Parts: sequence; C-alpha cells; structure tokens
Amino acid sequence: MNKIKVAIIGAGNISNTRHIPGLLLQKEFFEIVGVISDESKKIVKTKKKYKFIQNVFCLDKKKEYFPQLQACNWLKQVDAVIIGTPPKQHYPLVKACLLLEKHVLVEKPMMMNVIECEEVNQLAEERKRVLYVMHSFQFSNGMIRLKQLFDEKQLGEIKSILELQLSNRQRRLPIWYNELPFGLYYDEAAHFFYGARKFGGKLKVLNAHAQFNEGNDATPRFLEAQLLSGEIPVQMYMNFNSPICEWGLILIGEKKIAIYDYFKDILIILKNDQQHYAKDVLKTSFSFFFQFWKGFIKNGLSMVRGTLLYGHDRCLKKFAEAIQMKKRCFELGGELGKEVVEAMNEVIQYAKKE
Repeated sequence: MNKIKVAIIGAGNISNTRHIPGLLLQKEFFEIVGVISDESKKIVKTKKKYKFIQNVFCLDKKKEYFPQLQACNWLKQVDAVIIGTPPKQHYPLVKACLLLEKHVLVEKPMMMNVIECEEVNQLAEERKRVLYVMHSFQFSNGMIRLKQLFDEKQLGEIKSILELQLSNRQRRLPIWYNELPFGLYYDEAAHFFYGARKFGGKLKVLNAHAQFNEGNDATPRFLEAQLLSGEIPVQMYMNFNSPICEWGLILIGEKKIAIYDYFKDILIILKNDQQHYAKDVLKTSFSFFFQFWKGFIKNGLSMVRGTLLYGHDRCLKKFAEAIQMKKRCFELGGELGKEVVEAMNEVIQYAKKE
C-alpha cells in the first residue's frame, strides 16, 4: 500500500512537538512532503529542526487561502494535510483543503461555531474525503487503560464525572489566545468535553458560571459548568489564575474512583474505602502514592525527551486507516467535533447570561 503524502499546515509548537514526531512514528503510513505556514520564521525553524523537509510555502494571512494553496505546485502531490494553526484559521483552511481534494486532520477545537462545523462536514462527505479532529487524549496510554476498565465495569456504575483544570498564566501560551471567546477556555476546553463524552454519551449543558479579572482579559478568572454525558452528571471546574498547571478527569464509580492526570498521562485507581477508618485512609493514601510514582517514573523521561505524545501518534494511525481502509473512527470524526464545539459555545452562552 502506498504511503500517504502529507503536508503540515502551521509550523508552531503543536506541529513541531506532536504532529511531526507522531508522523515519524507512523512512517509505514505517511511521507511528509512539506510545511506551510503564514510565518516565515516558523518555517525556517521547523526546517532547521527537521532537515529532511524540502518543500515549504508561506501563506499571506491577509488574502484568501484557497487560491494561494491552489497555486502551491508541490501541494498537488499531497494526499492529506495536518492543520495545527490557531482555531480561527481552522474553517478557511479546512474548507480550502477539502476543495483541493485533500483529506484533513485538524487540531481541536474543530471550528468556532456549529455552522462552520456543519459546512465542512457536508463538504467532506460530498468530496468523499476524511475530516478528522485531533481529540488526542482519548488515545493516550492512561486513557486507553481507563476506557478498558470502564468497559469491563471494574469501576462499577459511574455516579458522576469531575473535571478539573488549573492553569498558570505565566506558562508558555500562544499569543492569540485572548482573541478567542473566553480566551484560554476556548483553546483548551475541548479535551474536557470529549473526555466526559467518552464515558457517558451525548453532551447536554445544564448551566455555567464565570467570573472575570478586571480589564480586557477575555479569559475568565474561573469557569464552572454542569452537564450531562448521557445520563451521567458532569462537573467541570476551570481556574485560570492558578500558580500551577494541573488537568484531571475523575470518574467516580460505585466500586472505585479513577483519576486521570492529563499532563503526566498517569492513571490512578482507588478502591472504595468502606467505613473510612484509619487503616482505610492509610491504605488509600499508600495506593495513590505508589501508583503516582510508578507512573511518574515511567513517563518522566519521556516528558523530558519530548517523546510523550499523548495519543497523537495513534490518532495519526487511525487517520491513515480511515484514508486507506475506509475504517472510520467516531472519536475523531467531524460529528463529535461539532458536538464538542456546540457544547463549548453553549457553556459560553450560559455564563454570559449570568
């Protein structure tokens, strides 16, 4: 089977640390043909890091993308594109690439609104092209194990889902995040929505509340939302004024509780502590401590080396399977991408009402 010839659109952090390394781990499926960006400095930096890249093209973001991409000669040989640009560029770029008969894998969030999602989903269907969204954490090591435990009902009946985000504004952040609705929320929250959706079902937003810092900061001080994932209650809490960064998903089951650490890709399973005697508390504490350090030691070196890809490589493999074998994956599909975008925007509307 011939390799899929792919172009990288966007030469920023996500392209350099996730997309290209992930493609290199899936060499049997992909061949990287070139890189496209609207910033020449980023193209130079990417080309310097990955010396095998020969073809480059610099877009003018003040002009329409379709005619520019149509004029890129080497893009004609490309089968698929991986888009890792700011969210506001997703719609015009995805649409242009689909019109050029390319398969597309775009970073989260899929689009800025449901109308854009519906248009590109319909266009992908008409052109018979794969349109996937990089909902990557569903395929990280810890999340795969958690899904297995969930499917085997080892946690018991899921009573609720709790998702927690603490974000430090001093960390490396994209310069464009405050241009988005609710700033960092819109760039990052997709992980929490598809994460909750995975263990219950279709998302329904019940209410939301946000408080903001003084000034023109688009990102809330904190945001909380209540949803249903199928019939399972979901509580999301996001604090964007934290001195540290931590993201977690907690499945609260009848028999056990599962704690997934997004950043470290660590999964911790704790049993019911029964009557909460001292021995039960100590046993639970020891179990937490042991599992955390086991995961930390296992993943720590990978984090330092930059080889902990949080499922990006597996997403790329599924993208290849969809192109070559028509094997579609709902977890990465445009319909789920639309559902996530819809729920994210509903949370914003509820918070604005308050």
